[in-house]
Amino acid sequence: MSYLFFSKRWANYLTVKTGLSHEKELVLTYVIEVLTLNLLSIAVALILGMLLGVLPGTAAGIAIAFLFRHSAGGAHSNSPWRCGIITVTVYPAIALLAMKLSMLDKSYADVLTALAIIVGLSAIILLAPVDSPAAPIISPARRKRLKISALIIMLILSMLLIVLSQNQWIYARQLQLCIAVSVIWLSFMLTRQGHKMFSYVDNIKIG
Repeated sequence: MSYLFFSKRWANYLTVKTGLSHEKELVLTYVIEVLTLNLLSIAVALILGMLLGVLPGTAAGIAIAFLFRHSAGGAHSNSPWRCGIITVTVYPAIALLAMKLSMLDKSYADVLTALAIIVGLSAIILLAPVDSPAAPIISPARRKRLKISALIIMLILSMLLIVLSQNQWIYARQLQLCIAVSVIWLSFMLTRQGHKMFSYVDNIKIG
């Protein structure tokens, strides 16, 4: 994997200051690269959401993704750049879709909400936590803790969806739909089909 110049420079500076080995310097370079690209992709996604007029929905989707994936796991690209591009593309798109759907009759929002709750709970009970070959979950106790955490998060999101469905706030339905679509997308990331999609993305040749 090739790294950005500043990632190498920062890692080298910290290595010299702390006396780390060359192997740990490579790990540090990777961590700096991933953290920087993640923060950059989130910032760009929020800016794009603001330009599209769906900043709150974009921010909500990203926050839900952070909580959901931290415990439930899921498919991801082998390249931090590709992960960043997906983040920048998907969450503003979800927020924009939610805004459009919120203009339809309330029954559509309620059906999508029920579907999101069923799909989300089923995916977590049957599949979570989903690890990766690069970071396998070896400990049964840790696996159990992650599943319980994911289930608690999904139950909280389910209650929030129900509350929003009964709320008269002008943006309640839009936020409700944004959460519902985000849950369905994140649940898809737990499935074999979600992993196949990311494998396909990783195999796309650029340049």
